Amino acid sequence: MPEDDALEPIPTAGSPEQIGEAFGGVNSRAICLHLAAFLETCSANGLDEAGVIERSQTGLGIIRELAPWWEAEMEALAEAAAVSPALYKAFAIGKYRGLFFGEPECTSYAATGSCVPFPAGTSFHKSRDNVSRLQCAFVRRVEDPAHDVYAWCGTSDTSDATPMMFVNEHGLAGSADTGGKDPNFYGEGLVNTFSLRYIAETCRDCNEALAVRRHWTENRYSAGGSIKTNYMFSDAAGNILRVVQSNDAIEPQMTTEGIVMNCYRKRLESDLLRHAGYLDAFALSDASRIKSVSMPSTISSLSVDCRPEHPGSLTCAWFALGRPTRAAYVPVFVASRNVPRALLDGSIYRRSMPSRARMGEIREMESRFKARAEECLEQARELIRCGEPEGIADLTERVTADCVREVLDKMPGDV
Repeated sequence: MPEDDALEPIPTAGSPEQIGEAFGGVNSRAICLHLAAFLETCSANGLDEAGVIERSQTGLGIIRELAPWWEAEMEALAEAAAVSPALYKAFAIGKYRGLFFGEPECTSYAATGSCVPFPAGTSFHKSRDNVSRLQCAFVRRVEDPAHDVYAWCGTSDTSDATPMMFVNEHGLAGSADTGGKDPNFYGEGLVNTFSLRYIAETCRDCNEALAVRRHWTENRYSAGGSIKTNYMFSDAAGNILRVVQSNDAIEPQMTTEGIVMNCYRKRLESDLLRHAGYLDAFALSDASRIKSVSMPSTISSLSVDCRPEHPGSLTCAWFALGRPTRAAYVPVFVASRNVPRALLDGSIYRRSMPSRARMGEIREMESRFKARAEECLEQARELIRCGEPEGIADLTERVTADCVREVLDKMPGDV
């Protein structure tokens, strides 16, 4: 792809229909391929297209009750990708965890209190482990006059805009990781990626996220299949929430001091404790590169500081698309209204598989990215002081585009 096309700004703000059309148009090939593979799996299990659509109706009913803007977005996405809207909605609802028929754990960790180098807030990280699919990172800023929808940024497969991890405009970050086996199979509802998106768009802090998890459990909105979910959230008020979710119960733990991990990883706890007091997003990104966290199955990562200072304008999330030992962390800002095409269509992910850049070169790039991001945020603070916050998006979008350009220049991987 020519560099100009790779850096084309793709809108990720607007009406649900506008956002869906843009995402579906950019990722039409991946959507067609992933939908076809999903339908082949269904057919091999005796489920035809009519049956696939029928199995999705409970989940679709929940969407219409709780977040109707999702359906409008999915329909526009499907039409832009030239696939059946009904089948695409069924695919989005049923593609994970074999829900229509009746692994590896990802890694999430967070720090708060005396462990972080700022007076208030938290730092948060997730590394996602799964089969290798093209990954994207983006902002989602849904403008729906009928609903108050919070802006957020996150990462997902290029065929689906429900996040694997996120941070929103209130400084709430979250992830959902696979857990242990759940003997009480339940597939009539929505999997954790929808739950994460709902929390990203409707919750301001960990307390509100916990209330949503309780509500979804009580009303059986959550469908985890045969696997439990380990949720992790952290917020700008200094709270970290971990929730172990089964199909019919939750086990929450909340803290305002220390380090929280969703699972054991060799050397991870000792590495984090050794840097206690300095655990910001960059330290958490460094920890993601130890061997027990950066694995062959690791396909994307997020690190972010959740701070109380103007989080809607100043929150900068750092995304690595690909294994962190081969991929650079790139800044994406919640204040932005578009992202470069290369972040949205999987091109940056391809550059890490394999990347011929050495780790030292990647760290040098990230040092430059950090300096650019810090300069951008200082300029954003000045705009806030001058009462001109509407200019912040232009600043943040330019920084992300410049960093993506450098990754494309310096990391000639599998393109």
